Amino acid sequence: MMGEEAYARARKQGLKEYHNRMQRRQSPFLPVLEEMEEQLNALSHVPLGLVQIPLKKVVGTASKGRTNAFAANFMPILDPGSEFSVKWSLLYEGIVAQGLNQPVKVLEYLNQYYLIEGNKRVSVMKFLDSISIEAEVTRVLPKRSDAPENVLYYELLPFYADTGINYLWFSKPGSVAKLYELTGRTPGEKWSSEERSDFNAAFMRFRAEYKAREAGSDAKKLPVTTGDAFLIYLEACGYADAPKKFEQQLRGEVKALWGEFEKDKEAENVALIMKPDELKQGGGLLNTLFGPSKVKVAFMYTREPSQSGWTYWHDLGRINMENDMGERVKTTVCVCETPDSYEAEIERLIAEGNNLIFTTSPLMLSASMKASVKHPDAKLLNCSLLASWQRVRSYYVRLYEVKFLIGMIAGALTENDKVGYIGDYPIAGVAANINAFALGARMVNPRVKVILEWSTRKDFNPENPFGDPSVEIISSRDVGAPSHHAVEYGLYAQRGDTKQSIAIPVLDWSRIYESLARSVLNGSWKDVGAGQPKAVNYWWGLSSDAVDIVMSQRMDIGLKRLVELVKEHIREGVFWPFESIIRDQAGEIRCPVDGRLTPADVIAMDWLVDNVVGGFPAIDDLKDETRALVELQGIKEISLPAASAFSWRAEEA
Repeated sequence: MMGEEAYARARKQGLKEYHNRMQRRQSPFLPVLEEMEEQLNALSHVPLGLVQIPLKKVVGTASKGRTNAFAANFMPILDPGSEFSVKWSLLYEGIVAQGLNQPVKVLEYLNQYYLIEGNKRVSVMKFLDSISIEAEVTRVLPKRSDAPENVLYYELLPFYADTGINYLWFSKPGSVAKLYELTGRTPGEKWSSEERSDFNAAFMRFRAEYKAREAGSDAKKLPVTTGDAFLIYLEACGYADAPKKFEQQLRGEVKALWGEFEKDKEAENVALIMKPDELKQGGGLLNTLFGPSKVKVAFMYTREPSQSGWTYWHDLGRINMENDMGERVKTTVCVCETPDSYEAEIERLIAEGNNLIFTTSPLMLSASMKASVKHPDAKLLNCSLLASWQRVRSYYVRLYEVKFLIGMIAGALTENDKVGYIGDYPIAGVAANINAFALGARMVNPRVKVILEWSTRKDFNPENPFGDPSVEIISSRDVGAPSHHAVEYGLYAQRGDTKQSIAIPVLDWSRIYESLARSVLNGSWKDVGAGQPKAVNYWWGLSSDAVDIVMSQRMDIGLKRLVELVKEHIREGVFWPFESIIRDQAGEIRCPVDGRLTPADVIAMDWLVDNVVGGFPAIDDLKDETRALVELQGIKEISLPAASAFSWRAEEA
């Protein structure tokens, strides 16, 4: 192609952009940095030297100059035959023949580049669909502010200093820290050329497949950045093998994850299913006649049921499901204590033909997700509160409803307005349990204080947990195993060396397990891509009998009747524990006098009510064996999702 023909084609692209922007009442010309940033010359300027920069991030010019020669996409718009068009055409022919030998000069501002010198060179290179260009770069540091774009930019600067990588951009704060974690790198350590090359290969291969699918007729352009999508990909598929994956494998993974990329753009991208009503509808007569006659269900545990209260209640749910469903269900149990073997065990369970696989610990979520990408038809569910994946559904119980009732009992029984609360893991969802307990106690005793301690602290003393013998009414860990001393779980009274059980929560996981198994049998289960556009979290409580309370026969009959009355009101939806005025420990009003917190507010809760004495421990204060779970879902270690991330319309399941 000769220069004149190339110019004519480039000008056609420029005029199209020009007219499109004019119709949208936008400036049709290149953005000018000195017009966007009035204090440009007063800001700090940092020379970065010669850098290969991505052309897609060259978006404008530093000063006005001849910006009227280009449309906003850097394509020329001046008439053919003009002096400008002749120079552009000759430059095009020279670059095609010999390449570009002279770098441009740019200012970098908020991760975008504005030309000081080299407009025509950039125009020609963009017309040739080049990916990058060599530039002499000077960074202009904006003043720090709380603006999201500013925060994101300053998060990227240390990453650039460590790696020299300048083509990433994220839309969410905390993404850079997550990228370090997923790549197994430590902030502040310089990357070698080999490490940088591996990352470039991983990202560019992913980007090519992502953009190809985005441009396809069966897909649509997403408002998430490619960097955002790459983080989702790394979290699901891992980084170690990413630089050397074959094109076909990568294409399949991107296809499998497309729903996750689409979900990530939504404000309400998690559907909270709070009762089992939507599972009662079957798949019709044909499904009844020709659907599966039996469902195979596998359960993965981290410990033996006899040694773990958490696992014991899950296994009891499995057994109850078997008893209720009879020959229509066959279950398999896998006890997997080594995290390194999670993926292999899930692969084995899929290969054995299990229709449903329940992984009963948040620690298994990552392995579950990786398996779901390899096996798109697998139905995997993880027992955790923070649903984040479309391909792996989450399930949990609303234990805070029972905690409110137990708090009522504790507040009524204390003789000195003190009640003890021993928490275990300071993870997502626990704040709601503590706060519900404290609000329940205050409802019957306005003067009560809840003294908070943690059994997972390194210095925790089980013999004297509060350092105050006058704390006699104590709420301890919720569930025990057969090998554990039963009286030390739930709510108990301790007077001297004597402990007396008062009330305990009861978890019936079979309500969830059986409903989901039946949904596979009757055809009401909706696979990914079949009207199920969001992540799904089954979050059931008293209304579904997934949780309940057992009270001591020695309890005062009047108090027991009051608790039963409130329990029925919660079950029927007449009473909601988190309503009317609620203040946190700093005195801030978290719920107005005439309001109520939504279920999403409860999940995102990271604060404590004002009658709780104590707080969340730092991860360094916890026992070593608790760190893995707390690092994954700890209240202080992660950014809990905003309430706007959740919806709770059952029909969306």
